[in-house]
Amino acid sequence: MEDERKPVELEPKVALGLLTRAEFGRVAFVADGLPVIRPLNHVVFEGRVIVCTQSSSVFAAAVRAQPHLAVAYQADEIESHGRIGWSVLVDGTAADITGEPGAERLGMRVQSWIDRPLDTVIAISPEHVSGLRLTIGH
Repeated sequence: MEDERKPVELEPKVALGLLTRAEFGRVAFVADGLPVIRPLNHVVFEGRVIVCTQSSSVFAAAVRAQPHLAVAYQADEIESHGRIGWSVLVDGTAADITGEPGAERLGMRVQSWIDRPLDTVIAISPEHVSGLRLTIGH
């Protein structure tokens, strides 16, 4: 029998730990009645997913328009050759924390691939964390 990939569900704490290793993920939210997905760099700090963006971005505008905006944040690490790895999904709410003490320091921890000033720090507070590890089974 050939080896085949098998998904294994992860405990929430393990899934959040894997998210700390990812360089970037994707945030999904609704803006103006339409679903939107945007790639973002992040850090995990004290159980929250911290992202930085420009104040003019669709994501920042949506968070300002609706405090505690419902979002999903997903990141993964899948090997292209063997197609094994993991995927993590965080469901929760997003809030602009730019003006809070320590927010600027948190924002500087997010290593963005975009060479533009990012002036808005958003924290995603998880309500549910789930994940799958793709492994080779026998």
